[in-house]
Amino acid sequence: MAQKIIPEYIISAADNIIGCSSEPELPFFLFDADNAIQKARTLISDCKYYFNNYEIAISLKSCSLGLFCKLMAQEGLSAEACSADEIQLATAAGFSDDRIILDGPFKLTSELSLALGRDILIHIDSVGELLELEKLAQNSGKKYGVGIRLSHYYSEGERSRFGVTEREYIDDILPLISNSDYLYLKGFHLHVGSNLSSPDRIIDNLREWLPFLVKNMPDTGHLDLGSGFPSDSFSSDEKIHTIQPSAFFKAIYDLLANQNADIPKNWKMIFEPGRYLSEDSGYACGKAFGYKWRYNAQVIQTNLGVNWIPSIHNWSHSLTILGSSEGGKIEEVQIIAGFNCFENDCLFPKNIYGLKPGQHFLIRGCGSYDMQTGNEWTRRKPPVYAYLNGSLLTARITQPLLSSVYNDLLQLDEMIFVDHTIQLVSPSRKFATALFEIINHNRDDFSKYMAWPRYVNKVSDTQSFLDVSYLAHQKDESKTYVILYKNAPVGLLSFNSIDKPNKTAYVGYWLDMRVQGNGIITRSIKKLVEQYYSQNTIKRFVIKCSTANKKSNDVARRCGFQIEGVFKEAEFLNGVFYDQNIYAWIAQP
Repeated sequence: MAQKIIPEYIISAADNIIGCSSEPELPFFLFDADNAIQKARTLISDCKYYFNNYEIAISLKSCSLGLFCKLMAQEGLSAEACSADEIQLATAAGFSDDRIILDGPFKLTSELSLALGRDILIHIDSVGELLELEKLAQNSGKKYGVGIRLSHYYSEGERSRFGVTEREYIDDILPLISNSDYLYLKGFHLHVGSNLSSPDRIIDNLREWLPFLVKNMPDTGHLDLGSGFPSDSFSSDEKIHTIQPSAFFKAIYDLLANQNADIPKNWKMIFEPGRYLSEDSGYACGKAFGYKWRYNAQVIQTNLGVNWIPSIHNWSHSLTILGSSEGGKIEEVQIIAGFNCFENDCLFPKNIYGLKPGQHFLIRGCGSYDMQTGNEWTRRKPPVYAYLNGSLLTARITQPLLSSVYNDLLQLDEMIFVDHTIQLVSPSRKFATALFEIINHNRDDFSKYMAWPRYVNKVSDTQSFLDVSYLAHQKDESKTYVILYKNAPVGLLSFNSIDKPNKTAYVGYWLDMRVQGNGIITRSIKKLVEQYYSQNTIKRFVIKCSTANKKSNDVARRCGFQIEGVFKEAEFLNGVFYDQNIYAWIAQP
């Protein structure tokens, strides 16, 4: 039935988390991984009963929780991704390339190229995408099979903006594929909606497209029915039973077999169950803190907000109060309010809930979309715990700071004055063009003793490096300075890493060959060392360089660094292992 009673083991797990927390006032998500695994196994069993050649693909956009993705990969499922970022997640979770599908209405050229290079199945959404893929396949010289997404009837007789119509396929797609030396058709994708309450919409749209599919489907082609099966949140009526996937499989099988008994045997069927596997397995746990009388009701203040559960008013979510009901039941009309600074941050509207200040509660149906589309605003997103094999685990930690603190570049200009011709300034992408030109000009010389030049092939690579370096500089994780000589960028000087507990910094540098011989690096290092030891920030400064790199060894000695030893075969560069000299300068009291 819709929004079933929460299992006792989940209530116990939530109580356990609350009892063991150092900050029991903070909310959290709880994911029932055991339930998700059981649902996956039931799904596989039901599908096998009707189809021999099948694939079940989880939708990463529905639930991107890494643990869930890993468990589904272990169960033999595939992954539907909508971006290169999700492809990376799928790979990290254990999905092989032949079990990843790149889907969605929009794909960057770089994403098409990535999927093409790894032979990941792509479902094309438009003629423009197909033309772009044709160019990429031609440039790579490889023949590549694609799927075509078909447009279903969305509402009031109008086609969805997703996919192609039959006319678009006949006029534009088919001629392109038929005449291509690099692309061929592998199958079709038909999506008609998610969290469907019955198979009817799938069957109606599939019946409408079936003559087309029979005519155009390649031998042993695939049909991806991307429509999700229902989770309990499809209805708020507890008396309505949630239709199980087996009913969907049977209805689809019957339609195909009635058309031609060989179709279920010859076509590969791909199913994307969507929210079915994850939504009912997710819970948000919050706490009531007090109330005010407003709007003829008790307005209960909680530590959750609608920005963390975006589906709270779109789907049906049940509320379960934790703890005892000592002192009698509350029969007052209540509004369960969130913490955000706007009046209608309401989790549950006027009703009799029986929630008392100090009590915790669980909101069911938060396992899809909410955990990833929920956004931080005035507070960090809650952590996610998982119930797996009867034990509690941490599935996602909360960030230590708001992203505006943790990831935003404050662009605070910093300058160390070396002398009237040399200054060290904090990294900024405004120097990217000049620095990239230096790297390009010195590429062969730099590559003799440094590995990174091969990865810097365009100005944007340098821009990205400078942004990342600035963020690390801002957090004091490392320090990077652009060397200005006569007001022009000529190189970089950095503490590549900082061992704060031991007050140790590891020095790195590179300089344009065209200005070497002017003492720029020597004077810059001496000034940088002086700056940080005088602040009592760093005591030990270390330079590591290949024994074969005479210039860097000379720099270390000129700056007063003492050799402390040699790391044998510590640096692998251009296919050769080199020994490393270890130099250090230690500040004295």
